Amino acid sequence: MAVYQQSNYGIRETGTTTSVPNNDIARYSEDEIVYKLCLTLSPDEFEDKVFFESDAMCGSSGNNFFEISQVQNRLGVVGSILIAGRTRRVTSIMTYKMSWMRTNYFGPMSRLADRFNPERRLIRALQETDCTIL
Repeated sequence: MAVYQQSNYGIRETGTTTSVPNNDIARYSEDEIVYKLCLTLSPDEFEDKVFFESDAMCGSSGNNFFEISQVQNRLGVVGSILIAGRTRRVTSIMTYKMSWMRTNYFGPMSRLADRFNPERRLIRALQETDCTIL
């Protein structure tokens, strides 16, 4: 990545509003395979590369998408990222509010982890019970 290049670039908003049903499976599709992919391709892998936390750029939405028309001034934006052993050129980014990430990733992944991990499900159940065994 170049430290600094003088050039112009444009960012065009491309996001659209959509409604996602309020359940974890709707957010991730159908099953455990998708859950495992979501674990592997965690937002942490994309943070400050193609995902950027920015309340200002999201406006009234929880997240928003932007197309980058030209990236030669690479101050703050990487030119490419490595996904599954392949280099990908960055031409679009997503901005998000932390509340969106909690609602659409962290919360559902925690609940789905309980579903797909019996040991974790048992620990959570024990923590939530009011019963004390002496």
